[in-house]
Amino acid sequence: MRHIEKKETIGIILPDSICDRLAVEGSQINVRAYQEAADQFMLTAAFFKVKDIQPGRPTVKAWISSENGYEQRTMPLPQILYSRGFLSRKQQRFLTESGIIFYNHKGFKHDKYRMHTMIMKDPELRHSLPRTAKADPAVLKTMMASYDSVLLKPVNGSLGAGIMHIEKISKNSWRLDYQVKRKQWEVETFQEEIPEVILKAFDARPYLIQEKILLATCKGRPFDLRVVVQRNHTGNWVVAGILCKVSPSKDQFITNLSQGGQSLSFEDVFTHHPDFPLIPTRDCIEQKAVQLARHIDRYAEHIADIAFDLALDTSGRVYFIECNFRGRYGNVRYKGKRLEEWKAKHTNPIGYARFLYNQMKHP
Repeated sequence: MRHIEKKETIGIILPDSICDRLAVEGSQINVRAYQEAADQFMLTAAFFKVKDIQPGRPTVKAWISSENGYEQRTMPLPQILYSRGFLSRKQQRFLTESGIIFYNHKGFKHDKYRMHTMIMKDPELRHSLPRTAKADPAVLKTMMASYDSVLLKPVNGSLGAGIMHIEKISKNSWRLDYQVKRKQWEVETFQEEIPEVILKAFDARPYLIQEKILLATCKGRPFDLRVVVQRNHTGNWVVAGILCKVSPSKDQFITNLSQGGQSLSFEDVFTHHPDFPLIPTRDCIEQKAVQLARHIDRYAEHIADIAFDLALDTSGRVYFIECNFRGRYGNVRYKGKRLEEWKAKHTNPIGYARFLYNQMKHP
């Protein structure tokens, strides 16, 4: 094994469970993908946990590839770190004071409304936002007067939890769909008086109200898009992959995989789509995703990995729904194009480390 030099080592901070498997089982598929990327860019990969970084201590115990698998060694903290975990403020301050570059910060608190107002600041991106407002009973009635269908979403919610759907069914009547358990929904009809379940939800935590986008469909089922945008070896934002999330049925409005949605590749959905040609549609979506990443990058600290949820309506217009920093890429369950996209999601951030090292040598 080649000599480990601080100037050419990329520290990769992984979730505890992955590092623990290195100790027991040896390499696993995500680690192998990062290792291959490090080899490609002539970097030594050092894997460790968030808690292995001890403020005041210039060394770290890291897992390093060897002839016999992975072995744990004490080494100087690498000059550049790629984080797949959440560093504390104390750790961040220590690393900054030590002159260590660490990227892929959390960005900022997961807040759908804050993200909405942030994107509103860009005149070119405003038209990519559905009409959105902070929720209260008066605002809800105003939105219901303007739109026949609206969504109620927890400001800090994820995985589709807590979402409600209101749809006009006649001149004076509305239908409310809300979740009581995972994948279990209740339906309630009402007229002027807002249902108690909505009022209680508004009192329990902050919500926002959003016009419901009439989503494009795949064989009659609505779908939206998960678009991963990352920095690569050129330092630029690039699209690593696009996943289509298709709702469980023609009548279901939630596409989240945790709620029963189906995962399909972009090619699966668009190769023979009757309304959207594959290449122009992909170009449009990629252009919008990169534009969004560049804008959000202005407000966040050294991020390198964003997973966008975008919507495509029946006219072909692309909407921003929400985004997450450090998307979960899981194990390989795909073939063909999706396998290549999965690999790219691990390769790009390591290539970005090579870019940063080159910038340090030739600013």
